[in-house]
Amino acid sequence: MRTRQADSSQNPSSSPQATYPVPTPASSPKGAYPVPTPASSTRRSAPVPNPPATPDETTVAPNPPSFAPSSGNTATSRTPAAPSFAPGSSDAATPRTPAAPSFAPGSGNTATPRTPAAPSFAPGSGNAATPRTPAAPSFAPSGNGPRQASATRSQAVPADPVPTPGATPSRTAPATAPRPRRKRRRRLVLKTLSVLLVIVLAWGGFLVWDANTNIGRVSALSGASDTAGTTYLLAGSDSRADGAVQDGFEGSERADSIMLVNIAANGQAVAVSIPRDTYAEIPGVGWDKINASYAYGGPQLLVETVEKLTGLTVDHFVQIGMGAVPDMVDAVGGVELCYDHDSNDEYSGLNWTAGCHTVDGPTALQFSRMRYQDPEGDIGRTKRQRQVISKVVSEAASPATLINPARTLRVERAGSKSFTVDEDSSIMTVASLVMALRSASSDELMGVPPIESLDYTTSAGASAVLLRDETAPDFFAKLRSGKLTTSDLNQIG
Repeated sequence: MRTRQADSSQNPSSSPQATYPVPTPASSPKGAYPVPTPASSTRRSAPVPNPPATPDETTVAPNPPSFAPSSGNTATSRTPAAPSFAPGSSDAATPRTPAAPSFAPGSGNTATPRTPAAPSFAPGSGNAATPRTPAAPSFAPSGNGPRQASATRSQAVPADPVPTPGATPSRTAPATAPRPRRKRRRRLVLKTLSVLLVIVLAWGGFLVWDANTNIGRVSALSGASDTAGTTYLLAGSDSRADGAVQDGFEGSERADSIMLVNIAANGQAVAVSIPRDTYAEIPGVGWDKINASYAYGGPQLLVETVEKLTGLTVDHFVQIGMGAVPDMVDAVGGVELCYDHDSNDEYSGLNWTAGCHTVDGPTALQFSRMRYQDPEGDIGRTKRQRQVISKVVSEAASPATLINPARTLRVERAGSKSFTVDEDSSIMTVASLVMALRSASSDELMGVPPIESLDYTTSAGASAVLLRDETAPDFFAKLRSGKLTTSDLNQIG
């Protein structure tokens, strides 16, 4: 069945097919899409006459709407026609079957479809829609489209609030005030630590400088080829009453104690006390008690004699005046010493009751010298001397001393004035020796080499200490390779 198009030659004002008025915000029905327009565009445009109709007849299917600019043609058929999308068109239609709203830029057409249509996302479009069925949001970079996309309640996602200039921040916003305070506290702590570090470094530098100023130096090394590891020779002397052996050596003086401290290539630290009466070969002199080498040629000949006996090259020579022991012990506040025998020795002046006692400096010196009432004689004396040295070192390196500047200075002054080192060494050499002694003590690798006899009669008729196989070659071979054990030490008879 065919229908004839409406006569378009009639006057638009008398035509039965009148144009639809554009709803205003006050009169538009609920659910319509209000189009915000400028104040100058609220006036309805005059209808534009339709062009003469063509004699052709159309079929039941509606003609496509005109998209020509400024076209005002509309078609009314039983089958609803699509609204005009032409720019500037003011025609509107409300077909029974909902039509999609105009997406043309600047279009003012609105529609209220029963089935929700997708809102216009065209740039500059003013159409808005709130469809029941959620529409896909626009991702176009243009800022003219809608900022929010409608969604169902089950899919709705709250949008992040957009900060408005001058707006009061939300009460639920996280507080940021404590951060600057924490930063200030951190900076204050760092500044405090930096100041303390500078003070500690400055204090340590002063102690090193002061010790190097007061320490004595002497030519002692032999210049022999180096051997593996590091070897220190520590000699004790009673040549000066005040213990400060700083200015040469008397020809009659002898080393009161001899201790060889070796750090092998594998890191093993061992402290070996060589009895002063040990029978040994003195270069250029012959066989005699080892401490006689000091009387014959001073510290350099003593070094050469020890090197010949042990097969180790001495890297550092350190001499301590035994007369300085009282000052060192008193500087650390006294030390606790232990001895299991009673003693009332008229030569050393030691008056001792068996057990452990905390003693002052003078008593510690008597404790180190006594040997005539000791059942082990000179061997027992070397044990007590190592005990005194070990206890003084431990107290000097203890936190109680290090955190007390006055006490630290007393210890430094007492120690530096009592030590004499070779010309290539410094107070740092003494510090390294102290650390090696602590390591040997903690590993219980302190003692004497294997002894065959404590009362060996020399060719001159003197009594001496004879090592096993005269020079204990196996023992010193293990010492050089860093393979000594605790059982290798203190073997007598």
